[in-house]
Amino acid sequence: MLAVCPCCAYLGCNTFTLQALRWHIMDSGSPPMTLATVLLADRALIRVSGGDAFEFLQGLITYDLELLAQSGAGAGALLSPQGKVLVDFLIIREDDGFLFDLPADAAPDFLKRLTMYKLRSKVELENVTESVSVFAVLNGDVPDAVDDPRHKLLGQRLYLPKSAKALEGDALSQNDYSLRLIEVGIPQAPVDYTLGDVFPHDINLDQMNGIGFQKGCFVGQEVVSRVKHRGTARKRFVLVSAQQDLPAPGTELEAGGKAIGRLGRSVGHKGLAQVRIDRVGAALHSHEEILADGVPVELALPDGVSFSWGRSS
Repeated sequence: MLAVCPCCAYLGCNTFTLQALRWHIMDSGSPPMTLATVLLADRALIRVSGGDAFEFLQGLITYDLELLAQSGAGAGALLSPQGKVLVDFLIIREDDGFLFDLPADAAPDFLKRLTMYKLRSKVELENVTESVSVFAVLNGDVPDAVDDPRHKLLGQRLYLPKSAKALEGDALSQNDYSLRLIEVGIPQAPVDYTLGDVFPHDINLDQMNGIGFQKGCFVGQEVVSRVKHRGTARKRFVLVSAQQDLPAPGTELEAGGKAIGRLGRSVGHKGLAQVRIDRVGAALHSHEEILADGVPVELALPDGVSFSWGRSS
């Protein structure tokens, strides 16, 4: 939920301003905090509202919107009928609808597809990217920001009008944020994977509670459910490290002369890799060295995942 500025609450203003943030902090009696924030300029924001918004979206996307009553935010995706991820996003519940936080490059196609699906539904679509900025808050507890649902160490998401003054505190770099994503094992398009080429399990979306297996039908649901029940998810994102800087994203990983995966984003000697977990399991069992363009690397599972080397669930 976005904050309401106390100065203009009687006008029904729903703008989340920096002044509103300061008022909430003072009202809470909290001590002053030094925020560590990252401006995520590569994100877009699409608002979906209207009387049919819930039913419209519930039948389209992977995430179960019923869960937003408790969490306030979730991770999900819009799939093709063949089960491929067309766009993945964070979704935030607002008083009158839903806010989608997604890669900026994917926003035009996402809007186009929503428009195609809505037909006569009472739904309004609005691109608010030009008026609202997206911040990641990596420390503290900011009133009316939302917890990032993918991992607790990703902190909070904060949405401020671009007309607001700059946030006070420590402004971190995109590299700082990329390193945090790497450390908790969260991949993001377009660096780690290409939209339209991957299934939800390939990007660990099921590990983020991003697939509503119990909610009923959504686009691509049959394919995704089949993968789950048959246990056929073989590609997964894992952690990768080396004793030197890692090669570029897309570099192939090999073990015993066989391809087992490829690198995603990296910062220095830490990175992410999409791998065939069965092939990694076989390589580890045989004590084969894993190489990325000749650089020896080590692989590790992200904390808390339900899959293991050679086991897909």
